[in-house]
Amino acid sequence: MTIHSVATKSIRQADDRRHQYGFLIVSGIRFLSEGLAEILAREPWIVVSGISNSLVEAILMSRGLQPDFILLDAALDGGLAAVSQLRDAVPCVRVVALAIMETEQEVISWAEAGVAGFIPRTATLADLVPLLSEIKEGRQPCSSRVAFCLLHRVASTAGVNGKAREVHGSTSLLTSRELQISALISAGYSNKEIARQLNIGLSTTKSHVHNLLRKLNLQRRSQVVDWARGQRPAPLGASTPTPTEEPECVIGALAPVQRSAEPVPNSGATSA
Repeated sequence: MTIHSVATKSIRQADDRRHQYGFLIVSGIRFLSEGLAEILAREPWIVVSGISNSLVEAILMSRGLQPDFILLDAALDGGLAAVSQLRDAVPCVRVVALAIMETEQEVISWAEAGVAGFIPRTATLADLVPLLSEIKEGRQPCSSRVAFCLLHRVASTAGVNGKAREVHGSTSLLTSRELQISALISAGYSNKEIARQLNIGLSTTKSHVHNLLRKLNLQRRSQVVDWARGQRPAPLGASTPTPTEEPECVIGALAPVQRSAEPVPNSGATSA
C-alpha cells in the first residue's frame, strides 16, 4: 500500500467519524441483533445506539436514543404496522427493513409502510454494510423487476389520485395478495384460515388485512364483504411470479412512495 493510499484511507476514516450515524437494531432473535451490532460497530461511520428485542421496547428506546437509523427485522410480528409508530417517535429516523423477500408484494408493502430502504433476505454479511451505505446516500440497490413494480405502483397511484376516486377505494390500489385476501374475507375465512389457505404467516396475514382496510377506507372486516360485491377480486389461485435472477439497478429511496401505516395491532384487533 502506497503512502498516498494510506493517507487517503486515513482521511476517509476521519471523515466517517465526524459524520457518524446512530443505529437501533430491532430483532426478536437476540443472537442475531447482537451479531449485527458487533459487525456494524466495526464501521467508523456507524454507532450502535442500542438493541431491542420487541417493538414496544424499540418505540420507547427510540424516543430516548433518537437514532438516525432503525434496522428492523422483517420477521417481527407487527413490524410492518409499527414503522409509522417508530417514525412518529423519531420523525427524522430512517427505518430499514431487514431480510425481506424481494417480491413485488413484500417490497411495496414495506415501502407503503414508510421504510427508507430494505436489506433483501438473499444478502450476505459482506453485502450488509455496502447496502446500508447506499441507503444512507438515498439509493436502494434492487433487481430491475422490483424497480419496474415500484414505478408501476407509483404510476397507478398517481392515476387514481388524479381521477378523484370515490371514498371507497379501487382494486387498482390493492396488490394481488390483498385482492386474494379480500376474496377470502368475503367468503367468511378467518385470519388463521386465510394464512393456511395462502401458506403465509398469521402476522403477515394481519398486516395485509390492515393494509387493505386502510386503502379501502374501511373500518371493519365485515365491510369488505359489501365492498367486494361491486368488485371482481383476482382468482384465489392467482399469484405473483417469483422474480428470477436479473441485473441489479439502483432506485431512489423508498420513502417517497410511502403511505402511513396503521398502529401496531392489538391481539384482538382482527379476528384470528
